[in-house]
Amino acid sequence: MTRVTPPLIGREHAAGVLHAEIARAVDSHGGLVLVAGEAGIGKTALVTDAVVEARRRGALVLSGSCWESGGAPGYWPWVQVVRGLRRACSPEEWAAVEEAAGGALAVLLGESSGDDPHETDGFVLYDAVTTALVSAAQRRPLVVVLDDLHWADTASVRLLEFAAQHTWFERLLLVGTYRDVEVEWAEHPLRPLISSLVTRATVVTLTGLGRAEVGELMARTVGRRPDDALVAEVHRRTGGNPFFVEQTARLWHGGGPVSAIAPGVRDAVQRRLSLLPGPVARLLTVAAVLGREFHRGLLAEVAGEPVAHVDRLLDQAVAARLAVTLGAGRFAFAHDLVRETLYDGLDDARDLHGEVVRALERNPGLAEHVLAAESARHAWLARDVLDAGRVVDLLTAAARDAGARLSLDEALGHRRRAWEAAAPLDPGRRAQVALDLGNSLHHHGRADESWALFATAAELGRVAGDPMVLTRVALTLYGHRPDGGDRGRLAETLLAEAHHALVGDLPPVGDRTHDRLAKELALHATALARRSGDDEALVFALWTTHDLIWGPGRAAERERLMDEIAELSRRRNDEETVHLAISLRWVSRVERGDPSYLEAFRHFRAVMESSDLPRAGLFATVDRSIVATLQGRFAEAEELLAEVAAVDHSGDFIGMLHHMRWTQLMLRGDREQLEELHRRRRNRDAFHGRLLEAITAVEFDDLGTALAHLEDFTARLGDGRPVPGMFASLWLRFRAQVAAATRDPELCAAVRAEISPVADEWAVSVYGCDLGGPFRLWLAMVDAAQERWDDAVANFTAACESADRMLARPWSVEARTGLVQTLLARGDAGSAAPLLKETLAEAEELGMAHAVERLRRAREECSPLDRAVAVTASANEFRFDGEVWWLAYAGRVVHMPDAKGLRDLHLLLSGPGTEVPAVRLANPEGGAEAAAARAMGGDPVLDEEAKARYRRRLAELDEEI
Repeated sequence: MTRVTPPLIGREHAAGVLHAEIARAVDSHGGLVLVAGEAGIGKTALVTDAVVEARRRGALVLSGSCWESGGAPGYWPWVQVVRGLRRACSPEEWAAVEEAAGGALAVLLGESSGDDPHETDGFVLYDAVTTALVSAAQRRPLVVVLDDLHWADTASVRLLEFAAQHTWFERLLLVGTYRDVEVEWAEHPLRPLISSLVTRATVVTLTGLGRAEVGELMARTVGRRPDDALVAEVHRRTGGNPFFVEQTARLWHGGGPVSAIAPGVRDAVQRRLSLLPGPVARLLTVAAVLGREFHRGLLAEVAGEPVAHVDRLLDQAVAARLAVTLGAGRFAFAHDLVRETLYDGLDDARDLHGEVVRALERNPGLAEHVLAAESARHAWLARDVLDAGRVVDLLTAAARDAGARLSLDEALGHRRRAWEAAAPLDPGRRAQVALDLGNSLHHHGRADESWALFATAAELGRVAGDPMVLTRVALTLYGHRPDGGDRGRLAETLLAEAHHALVGDLPPVGDRTHDRLAKELALHATALARRSGDDEALVFALWTTHDLIWGPGRAAERERLMDEIAELSRRRNDEETVHLAISLRWVSRVERGDPSYLEAFRHFRAVMESSDLPRAGLFATVDRSIVATLQGRFAEAEELLAEVAAVDHSGDFIGMLHHMRWTQLMLRGDREQLEELHRRRRNRDAFHGRLLEAITAVEFDDLGTALAHLEDFTARLGDGRPVPGMFASLWLRFRAQVAAATRDPELCAAVRAEISPVADEWAVSVYGCDLGGPFRLWLAMVDAAQERWDDAVANFTAACESADRMLARPWSVEARTGLVQTLLARGDAGSAAPLLKETLAEAEELGMAHAVERLRRAREECSPLDRAVAVTASANEFRFDGEVWWLAYAGRVVHMPDAKGLRDLHLLLSGPGTEVPAVRLANPEGGAEAAAARAMGGDPVLDEEAKARYRRRLAELDEEI
């Protein structure tokens, strides 16, 4: 027989059980199977599949259904079964069945005048129906299906129990379906009878489908497969109930949202809810306001009930399978459709949402059971019945929490709602909310929208009449460093207004640089915040000061600021700001050329690893990549960058990643990838991006492009606008490289004057994303360009030593490469050759292509004699490192202690083809001792005792002769 129903989804085990029972009934004996589950769970589909299997095996299938009527005629499902039996029998067969049943079947069918089945003796009727079924089963196997027993009358269930008990060894299988979640209620009239049936039946209980099965059912229902995210959402909402899934899939296919509730689904859920006792239903309605998951303590507080009473009511909800327990006092609705049906039944939920907020205020201990986003949702929905300030506070806290979790779109949504909710607040508070939203929008790259908010904040700051509010607005706008235009003028005008309001009269015209005004404002804001004890305002002022003073020579001061910010933030439980502060501490030590940066970095990593904030792990990965690049572990740095990019879905770190990638590619000398990087980044962050392109150009000898950039930058900065502190070291490095390339005396002098005060520091930019090597390296390049050979050698050597102390191998290679080029340029090939060989080997090992190219070119550009020395040095080695001599030849390396003979050999080999006076070997250092050596003809090698022994031996020889 051809299958007439599609294959079941996710019911393989249940179908297997029913098929096995049918096979047993066909072959030998039957029994009773009960299929249980909630409405729509697939009971009828499962039994329909079984019926097809039974008919395929030659069984006769009879069925009867119960329905919700309250006044259904007695034995109605059995009336349907008996009528079906009569239709299946020939007249002769039916006559035999009736005779065996003793005439009681006519009473059941209402065909005996004056007889009522309810008034007929129950045993007689039970026996008659059972006898009829047995009589039919003796001719062919028989399957009897009774659907929806939860709606049956008591007599019908008793008859089923009787038949099951007396037909066990007949080829008769009885199958019943019922909604267990309804029958299990204590008030249900059939509960005792069904419970008795269960003890003698094979019970198949159906539950919701799994996620994959929901996707398969949706695809079958509408003819196309939804994506995984939609499947997950439907599974969560429906609990895998097949009927709910099918209805939701049809809504989705028709263009409706999956969040809508289909009418048939709503009716099914409402029916289940209608069976709940009143107190349970009311409690679940309150729980529906809390959300899909909720804590019993908060539910009790909001409902105004004792926790013990709430526990008893929740136990009933769990028994009804409308809720599930998650442990630790947490519960959840079985699926969202239950919660949404309850919630939609509320006329006005605002008061209940407001009560949630008030409950958390009354009992702060409950806050640990509620996410910041949940508190914000309740506040937003109750904004008409709550204090606006409280609503804004909760939305702002949720925005910060979302940012810490890297959910930046969510954070932006909270900021937008906070701005809308802030309408009734005073201008000062609204100005702060506008700044928060503006900063968030600016971070998302929505410059036009963000500056519209900044302009609004400026107007509110002016109206507020509070100098601190105006100062905060002014410093925030100035911190974004707009490039001229209306926005730049707004920031600069507001800066002057805030300075006048907070500090007093403006400085003289000649001293009115905007940078100075901003720094003075930050200084006064810091002092005012300290006096008032406003930690939040103090952190803002300190951060602003930190950003304003970023640049060469201020690292120690910034580190002190970070220490204070970290302490204040710990006091305010602002873990993310603590993380930022301790991250910048190790960066400031790099800037000072202090090897203890590694200790500070290890402390930073330990703090990050102990934190539960998702953003902490990202911070640690970013900084690990920076340090790996600094130390020349480029492959590791690249892997770490890829980790950050993989989780940075919002693009929060895109600028940082771009710069870190640039730094790594520059050290590796990968020109092709650098060009691709600049191509992708073009026209973004105008000054920053173009400055990186300019440094790339000068690094790869594209002097025309570099000079064009320099001219453009100079024109832009011609009105006295300073280079932003974040890029000051990069700017100085660029100018030093251009000065070295052009040998422009004026530019060389200017760069030397700027670098000299900070020569012992490192060029650090962009919050430490760029660790640009020791400043002495860039100073040495300028010295070499002007042929100040001694200064160049000294500065290259100092740069190398600094890089070695910092374990910064790439920068050590860069410094030694410059030193090699300088030594060769002044004709000192003897000193350059061994250094060239050593540096070339390390550059090749690290994969620094540009340094390798420069070193090889330097070797090839030597004079023939110098090249011979360099070639020899590339294979053999003879050098003194201050403690021992290194001798390498034909692949063998030995170390030997210092001795005069080795010094003499080194002197002779250092000048092949050059005559060396013997007196120079007596004392190669020269001076008075050399003169004495020349006068004596050599150096004293015998002490007095040796001389006396020589005399005695000579006397003995004379006597013997």
